[in-house]
Amino acid sequence: MQMIDIQAMYEQFNTLSASTKFMIAGVATFFVFMYKTFATMYAENDKNMQSTSTQKLEILFKLQAALSIYSKSSKHVTDQNELIYVLADTMMYLDFRLRKKVELFYENRSDHTLQLIEKQIRDELNNSHTVLGKKLSTERFFQFASNMVRPVFPVFISLIFIAISLFIVIHSMLTGDIYKQLEIVAGYFSVLIALFMFVVLTDLLINDFKNVRFRWIPLTGSLFIIVAPFLLISPFIPVFTIITVQIIIFIVMLFLQRNN
Repeated sequence: MQMIDIQAMYEQFNTLSASTKFMIAGVATFFVFMYKTFATMYAENDKNMQSTSTQKLEILFKLQAALSIYSKSSKHVTDQNELIYVLADTMMYLDFRLRKKVELFYENRSDHTLQLIEKQIRDELNNSHTVLGKKLSTERFFQFASNMVRPVFPVFISLIFIAISLFIVIHSMLTGDIYKQLEIVAGYFSVLIALFMFVVLTDLLINDFKNVRFRWIPLTGSLFIIVAPFLLISPFIPVFTIITVQIIIFIVMLFLQRNN
């Protein structure tokens, strides 16, 4: 395998024009700045998630103890109300499935429902060894590698946004027709909307896959928004139609999310 000649690369770099060197330095500076920004943001987010996870485990242990106390009690209405107060204090830390079981217990006051709640809590506590225990060296290595690589993705997306913006501006300036300019701008925003939705879905899949609850309507709408810019190559579909449909789907998804 041929070794990289650093000296030759340096000499070749010196042969570039001043404007090219300035552009390379600007892109490199932007990359470093954005990488540091996203790395700090992800580190702070991981710290907050770790704190929330630890607090959730403490709540689950207390809830497990409360359920154990209730199971040995007389189970009168007073005991049930005390347990409900404990459940209400922990609701914000429970996942969607467990909250549904707790709400079901509010309605039926059934021992069977409590058994389902206790079983799910026990399963969650048994699966929490990575939080409570010391991680293996391989797990620490892959976590370190993930923390190093994760900020690169949004940085490259930002660079793509800038490159597309420059291309659109230059191409628009070369076009004298106002309608053509509007078509170019509309196509540009169509691509931006698709890239934004792609980034959101990718971030959900990478960082919070276990907690994501997929629904067919939002998922289908998101995939259409991502794929829609490929229809720009068709001369039979106006670009204004494509971006209008994207915006309508995006607004409908926001409306559905708010109602949920």
